[in-house]
Amino acid sequence: MRQTRYALIITLAILWFPSAQATPELHYQVNPQAITKNVPRLGLNLGEWTAWGASQFPANVLKNPGFEGIIDRAIVIVKTADGRSFTDDTAWTKRPDGFWAGASYDVRSGAGAGTQGVIFDSKATGQQGLPEFIAAGETPTLKLGDVVSLTRINDQDLPSQWWFGKGLLPGQLSISTDKRPDSHGLRSLALKPEAGSPVEVLSYLDSIGDRAGKLLPVNGVWKLVFWLKQNASGAKISVGFRRLNGGQPFFQETFQPTDKWQKIEREFTVQDTGAAAALALSFRAEGSHGQILLDDIELGAASKTTASAFRPELVAALKKLRPGYLRDWQGQLGDTFDNRTADPYARRATRYRPGAESTFSYGLQEFLQLAHDVDAQPWLVVPPTMGDDELQKLGCYLSGQIDTFHFKDLLVEFGNENWNPIFRPAGIPAYQAHGEAATRAFQQLLTGAKNHPALHTVVNGQYVNPWLSAKYLAGVGNAQALAVAPYFLFKLDDTDKVLEKLFEQDDFFRETLAATQAQGKDLLVYETNLHTTGGNAPAAERDIATTSAAAGAALAKRLLTALNLGITKQCLYTLAQYDAFVESQGNQRGLAKLWGIVRDLGDTQRLRPAGLAMAMLNQVLPADVHLLKSLDANDKAITLAALRTPTGWALAAVSAKAEAQKITVQFPVQAQKQAWRVWRLDSPSPAADNEAQENVRIVEEGIQSENGSVSLALPAYAVMVALEGK
Repeated sequence: MRQTRYALIITLAILWFPSAQATPELHYQVNPQAITKNVPRLGLNLGEWTAWGASQFPANVLKNPGFEGIIDRAIVIVKTADGRSFTDDTAWTKRPDGFWAGASYDVRSGAGAGTQGVIFDSKATGQQGLPEFIAAGETPTLKLGDVVSLTRINDQDLPSQWWFGKGLLPGQLSISTDKRPDSHGLRSLALKPEAGSPVEVLSYLDSIGDRAGKLLPVNGVWKLVFWLKQNASGAKISVGFRRLNGGQPFFQETFQPTDKWQKIEREFTVQDTGAAAALALSFRAEGSHGQILLDDIELGAASKTTASAFRPELVAALKKLRPGYLRDWQGQLGDTFDNRTADPYARRATRYRPGAESTFSYGLQEFLQLAHDVDAQPWLVVPPTMGDDELQKLGCYLSGQIDTFHFKDLLVEFGNENWNPIFRPAGIPAYQAHGEAATRAFQQLLTGAKNHPALHTVVNGQYVNPWLSAKYLAGVGNAQALAVAPYFLFKLDDTDKVLEKLFEQDDFFRETLAATQAQGKDLLVYETNLHTTGGNAPAAERDIATTSAAAGAALAKRLLTALNLGITKQCLYTLAQYDAFVESQGNQRGLAKLWGIVRDLGDTQRLRPAGLAMAMLNQVLPADVHLLKSLDANDKAITLAALRTPTGWALAAVSAKAEAQKITVQFPVQAQKQAWRVWRLDSPSPAADNEAQENVRIVEEGIQSENGSVSLALPAYAVMVALEGK
């Protein structure tokens, strides 16, 4: 029988409050020899910028503000080849007939690696029913399994990331190469109204307010900037910015353009008091004839305090979390070097999967500046679609950025989850071909960087498949590390006991770690978090699994387990995401509150308990990691990590018990008495969360140690951190 969330919290609260007797005290002793030195702070995936959800990142909230074109890139794994054409090895990557005509190809592995050419035509269904690509001229020798990258740049079609009014007549909306002065872009948008047929262009933002509230509140002073020109008289344009809740617009004005480019700048003070609803920025051209050009739009809060390309709320959240590494993974597998480093107004959208959906990304320069501003080291995902020339350019660029920002470490990862079929349109799943392509890519990158000592190469593997992960690493001789993603609690059923399931975590680390150490390489964690998208548990129970105080402790256990094995670099996934779809259950498709470790960057700016746990652990990192020896019967429900920080000893502790547990830890020789600071997650119950209000927070307390012995009282399903010193 499914219980209500209220009933669940009452039941769990009985376990939380100290009505039951605590179990006997447990004693531990710290080994004076460190297993790893100078382990950095926990890292974080910044994640993909979305216009509709919690991940509304840049200060200019508009995607594709310059109305630029689109880049399509894809990976072909050769199935057949006859000297003039070749086919892919899977049918689901097909595009319409002729889609790739005029595109370039670049062989990335095999005897013809480095060879480039042009696609004359393409077929969605060619030989053997597979996508086929016909070259303009002979192709190099291609064999089964060879990797070929395709690149198509389209600057003729209407821009993605924008919505257009319905019922437009032919020619009413088009692209113009007449662009505003000093623009780094290639084009502007031309609006041509007719009598009784206006032209409207819209950008929609913050559109999941029905379940999340306002994730992009519009308060205080905002700024709108855009460029206008009239190619032919007889039209005017009305600009409006509003929340679609029936209230008054935040901004509304009508403009009469001239035959010269004009920069329009407006600041307006607003108070976003109405109901949560989508935001809409609208440009509506009306008239019986005439044509208006529109270019390079900026919309956002008029902050006077920061020059960052990102919203102040995002920067503030990162400074709370203090990530040691910031990973740039935003679906950029179809991007080019030139586009990754382009001005935001010249940047194109990108796409690597079939279909109309595309990505518009924040740029590499903005990302590196952000990493510097929050004192994090960058971790970049490089598209496997990149060719030799752009990889060398990227290496040269990164070398300069390392020196400019004084980064101590910059990780470069080849693709994202090459093993995962979801990313197959720009991924290389076969480890032999992956090895050839990744080795070549890193060679070109390192050549461009002149082997900068701070630049380090990483390949990714599948956490639950240590054998395959070891093969990926072994095939890339110039890779310095393997990274995996140890997600946990993939499935939750209505018969499961939520809190117990949270702490039932698998351990595929050991086999993979042994394989990487045998190769003289490092093992890293590129993503980790709960992944509770499977099972038939009701939403109330699933929410406890993903957003509760206990969930924060369970994530801390995962992180401490890796630390105690000697894994030094770990990145949580991800900064801001309100929710995600669960696996289909009949005709219903539910949502789970995954994967953001902040609840939002809007009105509340609250950290979820997972984020609070990260912030707590980063209080005692960087540090050397020491193992602990249990002086009693080993209790697997307690997970501890001893750390030697630059200022003294520290301890991180997680309890998976349903009752309070006292522990005492003996550290190596210290003074007779020593003050310690202790941080714990304070909450009314293990099931409490920060979704509707702040129920879970970090509380700091002081304790005294005696003869180097520190005692902590761990609440049920809890995480605590202690640091020597006042």
